[in-house]
Amino acid sequence: NVLRSIELLAIGIDSFAHRCVEGIEANEERIAELVERSLMLVTALVPEIGYDNAATIAKHALMNDQTLKEAGLELGLIDSEIFNRLVRPRDMVSEFHPHR
Repeated sequence: NVLRSIELLAIGIDSFAHRCVEGIEANEERIAELVERSLMLVTALVPEIGYDNAATIAKHALMNDQTLKEAGLELGLIDSEIFNRLVRPRDMVSEFHPHR
């Protein structure tokens, strides 16, 4: 019945939390590496350099296993100072608040 199913689900969730989730720690170094290599960050460049140039940087980075910054600098489409001012991953996300 439904009540028994809900009870089993609750037990399963508690077990999952205890055996799988508790104690997990983020590998901050790996997260930073993945964020730096994320092609989605190229959207921050569009207002400054335009869609076509941003797309060129993203494609070049992907094809040459580079970061967006490395690709942009290599192609001469953006300088380091402007890139650092525009591409700020922490400013591109916000904390999730489901009850606001």
